[in-house]
Amino acid sequence: MDYYIKIRDTQVPVSEEIYKAYCQGARKERYFRESDSKNKTFFYDALDTEELNGCDLFSDPGAESVEDVAERHWLLEMLKKAMSELTEGEQELLCRLYVYEDSLRAYARAKKIPVTTLQARHQRILKKLRKKLEK
Repeated sequence: MDYYIKIRDTQVPVSEEIYKAYCQGARKERYFRESDSKNKTFFYDALDTEELNGCDLFSDPGAESVEDVAERHWLLEMLKKAMSELTEGEQELLCRLYVYEDSLRAYARAKKIPVTTLQARHQRILKKLRKKLEK
């Protein structure tokens, strides 16, 4: 019996051993394709072209990287820890300036403190925070 396999639209004569190995490989490939469709599995590389990588179709170039998110989270945790070590008055000053966006002048007027005194306190608190964050 003669055995043939099709390569680029041409029937090529092969031995029985090669024919069986080819059929077994072709059957495995078909089995995996069938199980993928049965399990509704989809691979992004099925969308690959010469100009485009299939997984790039679903990426968000404007999204923040995982490393950036992790670094920001770590820095915020450090800042929370450093802020908890400040006195209540220092925390209030920073909260009024950065959370509620009060100006130094408005906060000084509300507390009846000279603006220059408040500026000096503000600078001292920021230096204190910077030292704690650099540790």
